[in-house]
Amino acid sequence: MRAAVITAFNQPWELKDLPDPRPAPGQVLVRVRSSGMCGTDLHVHHGMFPLKTPFVAGHEPTGEIVEVGAGAIDLVVGDRVGAFWNQKGCGRCERCQSGFPGSCATAQSWMHLGGGNSELMLAWASGCALIPDAVSFESAAPIFCAGYTTMSGLRNADPRPGDRVAVLGVGGLGHLAVQFSKALGLETLAVTARAEKKKELILLGADDVVVAGDEPGPALRDAGGADVILSTTNSARQIASAFGALRPGGRFVNMGVADAPIALDPIALIMGQRQMRGSSQDERRDLFEALELVAKGKVKPVIETYPLARVNEVRERLAAGNVRYRAVLQHGAG
Repeated sequence: MRAAVITAFNQPWELKDLPDPRPAPGQVLVRVRSSGMCGTDLHVHHGMFPLKTPFVAGHEPTGEIVEVGAGAIDLVVGDRVGAFWNQKGCGRCERCQSGFPGSCATAQSWMHLGGGNSELMLAWASGCALIPDAVSFESAAPIFCAGYTTMSGLRNADPRPGDRVAVLGVGGLGHLAVQFSKALGLETLAVTARAEKKKELILLGADDVVVAGDEPGPALRDAGGADVILSTTNSARQIASAFGALRPGGRFVNMGVADAPIALDPIALIMGQRQMRGSSQDERRDLFEALELVAKGKVKPVIETYPLARVNEVRERLAAGNVRYRAVLQHGAG
């Protein structure tokens, strides 16, 4: 199989021919059709995860099952699936039995098996989800990380009817958060530093757009504040500023890796009964719901597509901030 291999951190990825894998009991073999390129792939590229080179990255893969290992009874050859980050837990500990295998002490992720930037990949059957027939491989790919993460973040904000939701950081994750919020019938604001994005954010579903710089708090307060802020930005300064724009009782859900410690105003935190919450990919139903909204046409990932052979170019575009929302690699494309 052909794969993009990370042979050394901070160096170009190499296209190599590797032996075809075979699934162990409980695993499936997926012929990858598309794989999304995520900001986390940049962290992987820089060696921020406990991985030893050489390895294959890519944690937004979609494709078709071509072989099923013994005991993987819920999936069959020909199923259209995607594989998500958390693959399996031990199945027996308190966290697994409570339905949270991702926080199991012995949890496995794509890092244990190899990622999806390859023609074939292994996945645990428990770490795969069926893709609705109406959703293409390319559109489904970003949902297996960006979509899953933002839907979990929205659900973990405990939105109530009539709540006002603001999305801070309207990029690869944020543009999906705007659409999920609107699809659930919530008043939705998009907060951006780029005035030229206002029209397209309205088209994505935002009821209004707040144009702000590195200090979004004052602009968001002037716009009436928000009951929920879904934050995908990496800027600790923006996070601290926007937190002060929460309405009393509001919930700030942080889904980005901040570039510095976040210094919250203690008075705003305590006196207004405001809350800061962290969120990543949570319950499996969040992924199911996200895929269903795409299938119904209520959410449309905005993607750029490239052949796998251009993986280094795509990574560089992503690092430079030149990708328009989400990049997807198409396997088998010329």
